[in-house]
Amino acid sequence: MYEATKNRHKIIFFLILLFLFNSSSVVAATKDDVLATVVNFLEAQKNCNAVGMINNSQYFLKIENLKESYTRFCNEDLLQEAKITNLSLINNDIALVSIQSTHKNRINVRTSPVIKVDGQWKIVLGIPPSGVVSKNDSDKADKQGEINQLFKDYVNAIRENDTAKIKSLIKVVPDSNTEKIEKHLKGLSQQPVPQVNTSGISMISDSFAVIEAENKFPNHSYTQKLAVFNENGQWKIIFGHPLTNSSIPKNGNPVYIK
Repeated sequence: MYEATKNRHKIIFFLILLFLFNSSSVVAATKDDVLATVVNFLEAQKNCNAVGMINNSQYFLKIENLKESYTRFCNEDLLQEAKITNLSLINNDIALVSIQSTHKNRINVRTSPVIKVDGQWKIVLGIPPSGVVSKNDSDKADKQGEINQLFKDYVNAIRENDTAKIKSLIKVVPDSNTEKIEKHLKGLSQQPVPQVNTSGISMISDSFAVIEAENKFPNHSYTQKLAVFNENGQWKIIFGHPLTNSSIPKNGNPVYIK
């Protein structure tokens, strides 16, 4: 009897290890697929291969002459080199990637979504910087209403100092500093609670959207682009890997500080 119980526990333990191994293998393989898509796009951009760029990307806005636009953009703003600095896998269909790219006259830093479209990963390009509001999709008003409710619930949870509720409304990206995240969440209710207005809700897919959020405090306000996604019927704010898109000018005589 004892030996049978002992053997059963061994089998259960082995199955758990096998499940964990398979899960981590799937995650690693998926991240490799995402990374390959981003690398393929950047190599196509560097070589001004518009077809390769199109095959590995989805543009934020609908553009009829995307091939011509990519070709013109590529020739006028030739990519010299690029560095992928971070990649966060949100689920099996959504990821975020941060890229530093050097062009002839500028250096660009951006974090872009990567989404799966008909089984193929594509990097989403052309997301406007904060402050630029896109027109809402009128045919997806129901999902936009759900996203608006998400932010109302999030602000109310901050106001009520309900950390558990806040955690249920966000998705912390893997490899985040959990200690810093915990301190941040606990500190939210200890400062003025902003009025959050959402505008420019752009549905990238049925389960992923980019939001322009205005945070109004008593003495100041600011806007930011936020990524949200639907997990098991609940919309959540992606936390720990913010969207960004900024460029700085570059000349031929940089000063290096080491």
